[in-house]
Amino acid sequence: MMRKGFVLPLFPLEDAVLFPGGELHVSGRSRLERSVYAQAQAFRAEVVASLRDGESVHEVGVRAALSRDQEGLHLRGLRRCRLLEMVQDEPPVVRAVAYPDGRGRHAQRAAPVMRLLGARFARLCRTLGRPVPSLRSPDLAALTWGVAAGLGLSVEQQQGFLNVPDPVTRGRLLLATMREIERRERFLRPWARLRGAAEWN
Repeated sequence: MMRKGFVLPLFPLEDAVLFPGGELHVSGRSRLERSVYAQAQAFRAEVVASLRDGESVHEVGVRAALSRDQEGLHLRGLRRCRLLEMVQDEPPVVRAVAYPDGRGRHAQRAAPVMRLLGARFARLCRTLGRPVPSLRSPDLAALTWGVAAGLGLSVEQQQGFLNVPDPVTRGRLLLATMREIERRERFLRPWARLRGAAEWN
């Protein structure tokens, strides 16, 4: 039986997660990156980008546009996808399907989560002394990707958010994550002057 979906070259990511709407630069110097770039030209310069996990990659990745610029290779995340199977090993080519984002099911609950998430993220950035990024997001899904990318989370945490099926749940989990970051900052604030002066910091 033929499995539905699309076939694209696989671009394994080292220590980075690409979100839909996000951008990522890689050196493009490794043999694998060069061969995937060459292979992608036969696929309208699109790839499936997924975080490498040992000898394999994560099941949930992102369909991405791949181009070359002065810095190396440039990936622009288009849409989440789920990897189904390897079609070819060298260079790697996979069959994948679009990953449903559940936008329609939670439309009524999305608006309040979106307002709260945007406000809390801006407040957290100000608290941490970071510039508040401009996240002009047309919907909650896009906002959650921007916030997840902007929080400075570990790649494992970022991949975890990429795996969450619907934007309302993802937004609520991001709110909980921001509460934890704020709690940690309140705890550490009295020692902030020591942290800045200490050589071990």
